[in-house]
Amino acid sequence: MPCLLITTSFSILKLDLETSEISTIHRGYGLYYGITRSPRYYMVAARRRLVSSEIPIEKEDGVILLFNSKLKKVGEIKAPFPLRDMHEIKWYDDKLWITCSYENMIVIFDGKNWIRWYPLGKPEAEPFDKNHFNSFLFEKDSLYLLAHNRGDSEILEFSLKNLELKRRIPLGNQAHNIWKKGDVFYTCSSGEGKLRGTNGWEVYTGGFPRGIAFSDKNIFLGVSEFTERKYRDFTDGKIFVYNKNWILEREIILKKEGLVLDLFLIF
Repeated sequence: MPCLLITTSFSILKLDLETSEISTIHRGYGLYYGITRSPRYYMVAARRRLVSSEIPIEKEDGVILLFNSKLKKVGEIKAPFPLRDMHEIKWYDDKLWITCSYENMIVIFDGKNWIRWYPLGKPEAEPFDKNHFNSFLFEKDSLYLLAHNRGDSEILEFSLKNLELKRRIPLGNQAHNIWKKGDVFYTCSSGEGKLRGTNGWEVYTGGFPRGIAFSDKNIFLGVSEFTERKYRDFTDGKIFVYNKNWILEREIILKKEGLVLDLFLIF
């Protein structure tokens, strides 16, 4: 039976999908956000600052935590410059891709070199976070990057050959996460409390959806409470478990974990 890795405001958790037992993998480096896997490690972005923290965001300096196959922490990766407001991370083409929303940039790390890429140009004045890039989808020769835009969101398609912008697809409000089935794109339209597709498909969640994972039988969705920003760390998160027809089968409550930020299925 697979397990689900979950990142929240305070913890990295492992959820046993058969027993619903929850165990804590790591704590004390919150917010924890994106999860990905390289050939050697599970990787988790840790901001080392809470939403409610008195530390200003410009002082944030996150790290990438490394875990072995037994989910034991074995190291950290730290960039030679601050990683601020990290969201989703992805291992693709033997590189680690990191969203750093504060500077409106993407960081690409090949194991030796750190590249800073500004998909829509480098902002010259505050606020630097113009588009709030937060999620990736890699497909064939294209990179799809979700821009939250602090409102109406859009999916930006870039060529992986030269990182040139090819098209813009509007979808959702304050959105997070991108996935695709056939020619249809989907996002967690977090600001609307629903999931949306470019074909008009919608599923209402009743909360703030962020973080999604798929198994052969189920769909797992992170849902947080709608609340004022400074109180987000002090709420209860939930995992919604749907069947393949998007019928909700059960809810798993994560008490006092704050925001649910990302999900990753492990076997």
